[in-house]
Amino acid sequence: MKTIEWKDWEIFCRVVEAGTFTHGAELAEVPKSSASAAIARLEAQLGGRLFERNTRRVRVTEQGQRLYERVAPHFAALREISAEAASASEQVSGTLRIATPYEVGSQHLAPSLSRLLSLHPNLKVQIDVTWDQPDLLKHGYDLAFVMTNTTLHDSSFASKRVVLVERAFYAAPSLIQARGLPRSPSDLNGWPVIGNADDRRWEFVQDGAEVAVLPVDPRIRTHNAEIRLKAATDGLGVARLSPKFVDEQVRQGQLVRVLPAYASSPLKVYVLMPARKLMPAAVRALLDVMEHTVGAAAPARGVRRAGKAEAKGDTKGDIKADPKADPKADIRSDTKADIKA
Repeated sequence: MKTIEWKDWEIFCRVVEAGTFTHGAELAEVPKSSASAAIARLEAQLGGRLFERNTRRVRVTEQGQRLYERVAPHFAALREISAEAASASEQVSGTLRIATPYEVGSQHLAPSLSRLLSLHPNLKVQIDVTWDQPDLLKHGYDLAFVMTNTTLHDSSFASKRVVLVERAFYAAPSLIQARGLPRSPSDLNGWPVIGNADDRRWEFVQDGAEVAVLPVDPRIRTHNAEIRLKAATDGLGVARLSPKFVDEQVRQGQLVRVLPAYASSPLKVYVLMPARKLMPAAVRALLDVMEHTVGAAAPARGVRRAGKAEAKGDTKGDIKADPKADPKADIRSDTKADIKA
């Protein structure tokens, strides 16, 4: 009986998931030439084409799709068993692959990673900066941090909320001098605005309740907070930013917090993970470290599925503004929220 080359089948599944031989080979951790050879062997063995190829992309055939749907769950189960075995050994090693927005990585993740790597010298970390919610399986991530003020996309991945990032409104002294000091949100009508890529309206919050909304049409739109910060300090517009992120510019007098009696809706930072019964040791170690560095709760045994559950609003763990506090005081920059299972 001919020996079955199971690695060829794994490579086949990875190419289907990635949509290209190049990315499929990366996920299977083999050279592209090895991936092409593996698919050729399978096609010869099965007597049919598994992919239609062109110069830029491959498309799985109907036969290939049927085979993938039967085979892929078995490899997923094997990977889960392997991850559980590694976790049980409590050996934190290998490479932890993470996707994160820039602001989350620089403000919240970097201190945790420094502590994690000092505790586990055999661990390596690869970080990709992205503002999109990635497909963890397709791109091979162990964890992805997502920052949103609405809801998560529907997903089969497990999710935990780890941080709330408060936001407020800032402008350069030169812009305030030219426009006048605003006394209410409506006074910002007609001001030039520096916004996030998806900003269409700004919410104004007092004592945890939304009290006003301002439609905005930013003259600069970007997910990159560094660019928004630079544009604001140059007097190009009023910006909505994290107080922690702009602390240095405020202390140096480059920016002024406008409408200090108001905050804005906070950004929720979630961590997404492939749904597994038992977390890999490196993932659990990072979440444990984050408990100490950013105040997130320790990883729970159960995890919430990202998606429709989020549409109902995940607010029970959100920190509300203290009605006894001075309304003119700066809102705390990153209130910590318990992770809810």
